[in-house]
Amino acid sequence: MTEGGLTLGTAGHIDHGKTTLIKALTGKDTDRLQEEKERGISIELGYAELRLPSGRTLSVVDAPGHERFVKNMVAGATGIDIFLLVVAADDGVMPQTREHLHIIELLDIPLGVVALTKVDAVEKEMVDLATADVEDLLVDSPYETAPIISVSGVTGQGLPELSATLDELAAKAEGRGEYPATRMPVDRVFSLKGIGTVVTGTLWSGELRTEDTVVILPSSRKGASGREMGEEVRIRSIQVHDRDVDSAQEGQRVALNLTGADKKDVERGRWVVKNPAIAPTYLIDVRVELLRDAAASLERVSRVRVDHGTQEVLAKMVLADRELLAPGESCYAQIRVEERALAHPGDHFIVRSLSPVTTIGGGKVLDPKPRKHGTAQRWRDRLTVLEEGPGRDITEVLLKEEFPGGITRSELERSPYLWRFDAAAAVREVLEQGAALEADQERLFSAPELLAVREEVLQVLQSRAGEDPLDPYVSVGDIRRRVSGGKEWPALEAALAALEKEGEIVRTEHGLRWGEAQGGLEGEDAERAEEVWERFRQAGVEVPTVAVVAAELGITEAAATRLVQVLQRQGRMVKVGGSLYYSAEGLQELIARISEEIAARGEITLAEVRDLFGTSRKYAQALVEHMDSEGLTLRVGDARRLRKKRKQGK
Repeated sequence: MTEGGLTLGTAGHIDHGKTTLIKALTGKDTDRLQEEKERGISIELGYAELRLPSGRTLSVVDAPGHERFVKNMVAGATGIDIFLLVVAADDGVMPQTREHLHIIELLDIPLGVVALTKVDAVEKEMVDLATADVEDLLVDSPYETAPIISVSGVTGQGLPELSATLDELAAKAEGRGEYPATRMPVDRVFSLKGIGTVVTGTLWSGELRTEDTVVILPSSRKGASGREMGEEVRIRSIQVHDRDVDSAQEGQRVALNLTGADKKDVERGRWVVKNPAIAPTYLIDVRVELLRDAAASLERVSRVRVDHGTQEVLAKMVLADRELLAPGESCYAQIRVEERALAHPGDHFIVRSLSPVTTIGGGKVLDPKPRKHGTAQRWRDRLTVLEEGPGRDITEVLLKEEFPGGITRSELERSPYLWRFDAAAAVREVLEQGAALEADQERLFSAPELLAVREEVLQVLQSRAGEDPLDPYVSVGDIRRRVSGGKEWPALEAALAALEKEGEIVRTEHGLRWGEAQGGLEGEDAERAEEVWERFRQAGVEVPTVAVVAAELGITEAAATRLVQVLQRQGRMVKVGGSLYYSAEGLQELIARISEEIAARGEITLAEVRDLFGTSRKYAQALVEHMDSEGLTLRVGDARRLRKKRKQGK
């Protein structure tokens, strides 16, 4: 991780000495609101930079009060790597201390240390009692082995040991995985004369650079498809702890000077996002956990406050599989927020009661864009896969849910749902095991669903071939109507392409047919078709009607018509005018004679064509109009002239 990419968050009861301790460690008074400067941008309020003995730096998020603790700690939930729980030796563990430790646990902050402050103001016995009190607090938490260090922000006692311990924890925290999104919750917005709009926050994940184009979400803007687009702005400059930098890394406290953003259009609770992959939503599927010492159970539908990022929203919490969630229990649930929220899989949130406003629980986001669903077992099974994995199973779920559109391999490998796993390995595994099929342009489809589409296409064409061996063709439009309800499914196009490549189906100018169909001419049908063709070929100019040929051959007119249509699709017969059929060979000979006459005379009339063949006007007119339609002749008054041939390019 880049130096400075770790965040330390303070916690503890009011007046237990957090701000004094941070000032002693960093030299910065985080409780002092520094006036905005005429030149440059500042993020002094509540934040400081701590340089450790090894040379590492930590961004310190100091939260002096209860309200600010909840909002600021949640704001830096993903960025915070280490907590500093402050307990005063003269007070010991207080109710707010317990609540703050609960929040630390709910936000899943992995590492931390307890600073026992004000040890210079009490006797050793008080220090020992306070230490025992803290040990009792930690024993039922994931932080039972967290170091407890006695310090004084006034005399400096214990500060070197605390700095060294934070250095050790920082070394352990450097192995965080990379989240496939760049986003920062906005916790402060202001405007500076000559500079413009400035936003500050903790960069949760990714990297931001000067001149990057980002969007502000949620937003009122929507694209043509209805998808929220966000307010697109440009990063003019970046500061990290009052220093101008070219880029900021995840975990750092960041100030961004934005071009194209008005202060009134950006507010606390929104997000700065680069290349957004997930849109703000009103529905979020989660695992929710109620604190062990929560005052009451959660009913199946409860109205609560949800703190996520820098946003606090009112919401309904709908339990997925029970009527009551008791203290200390957890379950799947759906959060239905009253205003749009932007969440990603793996995000943590805090749940607070409406009145009095107290922390009662928290949880983790599993699906920030769920479809509307009930509480059936299949939905709970789906959430279990999203929560626990493995990556291969999540990949299968995503492929099924992206069907019939499919998803590119690169998009799948960057999916926020797979960030805890080796996404590339998971995609390879589903392909190798046949759970996914890859079409052209790296688009992947769920194998069972795509194979079902292939099978349905084959059934349609096989059924057609069985019903009408003489005309086994089905248009692509008809296939689409029968398989996809008329919609242009990428999965259907992929299935057709694969079937054609494998020879299972044949694509012709007449449509699609089953690969084993013979184009309509087999056995007795083929013999009859040859007889029909021969009758028309020998007829010359005055071809008979289909009914006459049928009578001559002793077959029904319908059967003869079907044979003629098959011959037409094969290109052996041509329909001329409204009802006349010629053999392609015979028609070509007639057209050649007419063309020769025009070439010799310069032009030819309908009467002259009639006299040329010694036939009636009916046949002569059909022939010359056919030549017109084919672009061979041009009508000028009552005569036809040959069209000039275009010169061929070299």
